[in-house]
Amino acid sequence: MPSVDARRRDPKALWRGPQAMVALAVATLALLLIADAFGGSRIRLGGLMLAIPALAAVFAGPRAVLVISGAMLPAYVTSLAENHRLNWADAPIAISTAVVICVAAVAASAVREKRARQLAQSRRVTVQTQQTLLRPLPPRLGPVELASMYLAADAESTIGGDLYACAIVDGRPRVMVGDVQGKGLATLEIVLFMLGAFRLAAWEGVPLADLPAFLDDAVRRELVLARDMAVQRGDFTQEPEMGQRMRESFVTAIVVEVGGDGDEIHLVNCGHPAPFLLRDGTARELPSPKPALPIGLLSLDTDTVQVDSHRMEPGDTLLLYTDGLAEARDGTGEFYPLAERVAQRAHHPPTTLLGAIRTDLRRHALLDDDVAMVTLHRSVARPADSAKTV
Repeated sequence: MPSVDARRRDPKALWRGPQAMVALAVATLALLLIADAFGGSRIRLGGLMLAIPALAAVFAGPRAVLVISGAMLPAYVTSLAENHRLNWADAPIAISTAVVICVAAVAASAVREKRARQLAQSRRVTVQTQQTLLRPLPPRLGPVELASMYLAADAESTIGGDLYACAIVDGRPRVMVGDVQGKGLATLEIVLFMLGAFRLAAWEGVPLADLPAFLDDAVRRELVLARDMAVQRGDFTQEPEMGQRMRESFVTAIVVEVGGDGDEIHLVNCGHPAPFLLRDGTARELPSPKPALPIGLLSLDTDTVQVDSHRMEPGDTLLLYTDGLAEARDGTGEFYPLAERVAQRAHHPPTTLLGAIRTDLRRHALLDDDVAMVTLHRSVARPADSAKTV
């Protein structure tokens, strides 16, 4: 709610506060009373006055509803007198009904306001959780500029199963984008495991080719530990659920490592959508000839993980994203034309590019899956090296 000083500075805010609601309700009561008094015996508008506190409870706080109720009761009694109903036959029931409606309206407003505060607190917690888990990417990492964006499908949440992170490993920038199987807040535990394992790998200097196996082992160990801790607590109801999660949970991920002065990028793709390389106003997809299995399923494949390499010219932008972007559908079931729309905006700066995609995506479809996007843009001049791990 705006402060008093803020409303004084903004005259329009006066029309959005509780004072405006009370003034509107009192004005409506006065109009109804005047129409009732001069309308004759055929027009009886007193019953409409009873609806005003109930309607106010939907928009105003309990104090404002109490003031409106206090103004409504004498107006309603006056209406009863004008219509010759202020007698022992009609008045007790009519006035009792009005009082009950007023009390219920004040109580309903108090409950609504309490739930609104609880929802606001819940949103603050989820925002803090997002900022803790998905740390904001720095604007620059070595020779590349970074930009990121997260769109949550759940309107009551700001974070789900998509993730991104970056680090410096032996002087080389490394960026990961991933998508945990499943949706919503239930995926947060796997997100936490993935981000912790990625940062530990950066600290230990795990080579890019060995990173998927490192992440796979780390996530599996964390799931086993979580299951064992549930058993130690005596919560045997979670053991079957944790066992199922150990068998079925997986994460698609793509990791990019920038080599040299930014002129070369190395990719490891673990079942994730292929990124786009934006160059000279065009967008080219970079699919992996032999992508690895998702994190969590690598034990099913005995082949070594393939590292793909591509040139990155000054001014190039690499777009990483999760499948919520490519699989978004409109009302007719048509997929979002990602390749076409990215190509149309390939000349935009990274931050502008992500903002344009977000606006276009919101116009195209209602999201039913989270979306994470990260861009790496190679600058013409190499900046100073960044911190070791972000």
